[in-house]
Amino acid sequence: NSTLIKHESEDETMDTDHVIDLEKFDDDANSLPQLSNTTTATNITSNRELLIPDRCTDDIVGLEHFSRVFHARFGSTGPILYIGSLDQAIQDSLFTSRNERRPLAIYLHNDRSVCAKVFCAQVLASETTVEYLANNYVVWAWDITTDANRTRLLETFKRCIGPQYAQRIAVMEKDAFPLILILIRSRGSLELISVIEGKSTPSEVLLNLIQSHDLYEQQRQRDVEEEISREKRENLKKQQEDEYNRSLEADLAKERARVADERRQKEEHDANERLKQKQLQQQQECRARLPEEPSETEKDITRLKIRLPNNEGILMRRFRINDTLQILFDYLTSQGRMFGDYKLLSTYPKRDLTQLNRLDTFEQLKLYPQEQLILENL
Repeated sequence: NSTLIKHESEDETMDTDHVIDLEKFDDDANSLPQLSNTTTATNITSNRELLIPDRCTDDIVGLEHFSRVFHARFGSTGPILYIGSLDQAIQDSLFTSRNERRPLAIYLHNDRSVCAKVFCAQVLASETTVEYLANNYVVWAWDITTDANRTRLLETFKRCIGPQYAQRIAVMEKDAFPLILILIRSRGSLELISVIEGKSTPSEVLLNLIQSHDLYEQQRQRDVEEEISREKRENLKKQQEDEYNRSLEADLAKERARVADERRQKEEHDANERLKQKQLQQQQECRARLPEEPSETEKDITRLKIRLPNNEGILMRRFRINDTLQILFDYLTSQGRMFGDYKLLSTYPKRDLTQLNRLDTFEQLKLYPQEQLILENL
């Protein structure tokens, strides 16, 4: 009466948490109204509102309508349905976090089946079944009574589950319906492990649901172990990659720093070389235009004594009193003392000669017949 595709031995002991008095369950179900054997599919569907409206294109509207009409027909809300698309139901049941996953039960209704009313009344309206489904499954439903809704369901199956499952449903006889399909996740893929047909007894349905959940739980544990193992491998790989990237970045940073330092040193060296060349050229130019030093016996001369900084010594030279300050600065340049790098101080009156008019003569500045000057680096 039902198809159960198992992945484990048939002799496996069922989880004691699922033990239910199935004989009592069948006895209670038999007390519900039964369909006459002479009732035809045409009579079943006449003057009756469909569980899902014909040509329904909105899953949410359709499923809310399903719950409302089911309650009106059977006096029970039936199973708690997932209100949303099949794709969303798959994601929220089988591909959610490990602790929240559940198998997916897909209920397919067909009012043209002779089993439809009995199955709904004895199975789906049963408090035992409803409670078990609510606690252990995510339930999605569809009504394929009309051709339009059947076509839409098959297209949805092709897209969300796979064409092989859509084909399997397409070739089933109408009196095999209603169906409960049990989908689980196995190694990241969808797998149909059970097809419960409408002619199944209430106890058979419940037993199948329990066994299917056990299969699901076994597979879930295997998947969880594989996921944890994969996560550990991925975390280790990521940690190694992060360490490698940090080491690589550190090496690259060192290399960039080394290249930048070499570039800076080269730029400084080149700048110093250019400065030296410029200063050397200035020294040569100043030396070339510097007037010859007057002799000791020449009249109208001044004797300058220039004390250098840092105990570097003393420069002594004679100048004519009508020579300008510029000649003194040219002399200092010829000695490697570049104008702008120093202050040149007279003792009395105390003044910085570099701040005076360079065209003034020694005579005008009263720097004769002799003067002691102090050169200070800036």
